[in-house]
Amino acid sequence: MILVSDTSVLIDLDRGGLLEAVFELPDEFAVPDVLYDREMQGEWGEQLRQLGLRVEEVSETGVANALRYRQQRTSLSVPDSFALALAKEREWLLLTGDNALRDLAARMTPKRGVPEHHEQPRAGWGQAN
Repeated sequence: MILVSDTSVLIDLDRGGLLEAVFELPDEFAVPDVLYDREMQGEWGEQLRQLGLRVEEVSETGVANALRYRQQRTSLSVPDSFALALAKEREWLLLTGDNALRDLAARMTPKRGVPEHHEQPRAGWGQAN
């Protein structure tokens, strides 16, 4: 499975000392190129790429979708809107610590049953590739 991450998830994993461990899992982590260019350039970004982080280009349609998501939810950052666009266009799972991004993604995700009252809805598209 490929997981599209926002920066906050990777920062939290790094702070918790779990970054290397999650890249040893069979899942792959990806970020859109816009997010990488704006938030991960430098030594940390290179470390992530060496661990296996994929940096993916968003299609023209994805760019249009990212801009539309920003219009719908102005509190979204540009990189977060591109993370959502990448996850949606590739049907990959979105990982985020951002409430606005999670709420928007959850509203766009097809319902697969009713979660129990104590469960937080999952945002993203959980199709494995």
